[in-house]
Amino acid sequence: MMKSIISSYVTALDELNLLVSACYHTADHAAQVADDLLSGLIRAYTLGVQNASAMLGTNLPVNLDEMEEAIYVLIDGKTFADRVAAHMQENSLGRLQTLAQSEFHRVYNQAVDNSAKTYIRQGNAGITKTWCTAGDEKVRDTHDYLEGMTINASQDFYTYDGDYAAYPGGFSKPENNINCRCIVILHGSEPVKTQPQTRG
Repeated sequence: MMKSIISSYVTALDELNLLVSACYHTADHAAQVADDLLSGLIRAYTLGVQNASAMLGTNLPVNLDEMEEAIYVLIDGKTFADRVAAHMQENSLGRLQTLAQSEFHRVYNQAVDNSAKTYIRQGNAGITKTWCTAGDEKVRDTHDYLEGMTINASQDFYTYDGDYAAYPGGFSKPENNINCRCIVILHGSEPVKTQPQTRG
């Protein structure tokens, strides 16, 4: 099942990359690109809920309020649409693609995290999550440190540089979020491995 979860994530991300690239070359204005990216982020959130449901063996609903909150989160005081407009003005396809990938990644993982919380609120205990990197030479050291780490679903992952997040893409330090390709895998009830909380 894990392979199919990862495959569905990678396929959807690749499709978004193609869409953003095509839209960049054909759109008349930033609003069109932002609309296409919005469609991709809705897909990311929906896929996150679907994959979380598959991992937990249940059928969880897509909470539209939570989805909207995840998609329109302010980062440095700007929404994804504000940043699309800035990258279009700069005529930077590279930055636009990085934005699309980072936002897709963040929204997908937040959907998985929100789904785990919903499942717990439904009275299910013992839910854990495991950090899963892409497993190649591009994985940054702070994330390689987390590879395979399993913790309670309500806890945060802590990196050795003192940063922490409930899910990949949710760190406070931008360098731990940008171009991240990690995901979390949810488990119904498995033993929790201990993890040091912070390092000086």
